Amino acid sequence: MSEKAYHRSLNAMKNGLGVKQVVQFVFPPLLKGLSLYKDRFLAALPASRRTSADFTRPVFTAVAFYLCAKKHKLKIDKLKLIEVCGTSESEFFSVSTSMKDLCHDVFGILKEKKDPKDVKGN
Repeated sequence: MSEKAYHRSLNAMKNGLGVKQVVQFVFPPLLKGLSLYKDRFLAALPASRRTSADFTRPVFTAVAFYLCAKKHKLKIDKLKLIEVCGTSESEFFSVSTSMKDLCHDVFGILKEKKDPKDVKGN
């Protein structure tokens, strides 16, 4: 994800959700989580599909934001977040599941580690 796309997505979420304080807790793990997710997701894809992977869509930033906030026990309105980033609930859930599976060490949600090659992406 480009820096410009990331900041655009993050600002839309902050403005749409009315959160400012949340960002100070969520920002560092969010960046780490997005970077790890991209690396691990691409590593699991066949070489022929790696060039077509698109991580610039706001849903990736929104899911990372949501998971980081959830880890820090901060309340975020998931439905409003889905609306702000312009995605569907099913896409949000799909990316969320994939991100939790691949980045369990950042988001601290899974109890068992999964191999990136066994996780299905979108």
